[in-house]
Amino acid sequence: MRSRLRNDILLISSIALAAALIFAAGAIFRHTKKGETVEVTLGGEHYASLPLSQDAELDIEGLCLLKIENGEAYVAEAVCRNQICVRHRPISAPGEVIICLPGRVAVRISGGPDFVV
Repeated sequence: MRSRLRNDILLISSIALAAALIFAAGAIFRHTKKGETVEVTLGGEHYASLPLSQDAELDIEGLCLLKIENGEAYVAEAVCRNQICVRHRPISAPGEVIICLPGRVAVRISGGPDFVV
């Protein structure tokens, strides 16, 4: 009985360690790959494409203000009540997205291999 418990603990510990290593590797990979373009959609339709390498501001129909600075994109202001998109951290890696649901705005980084977990 004791050896079975010990084996179960070893198995669970090994799985937890493997998961932690995969997560850490993913975090390192995600931050080393930079995207090239910021794609903005409004209501599911293409709205704008901006280079991630140039600082810029984009007012998206008065719904939110997108800023690109130092190779990162973020929503600086929004008219929505909950401000989740404004509190989202800046994005720069291919496949990362910021979404403002009330405004139906999506900001996505493209231009490189998408990172998939």
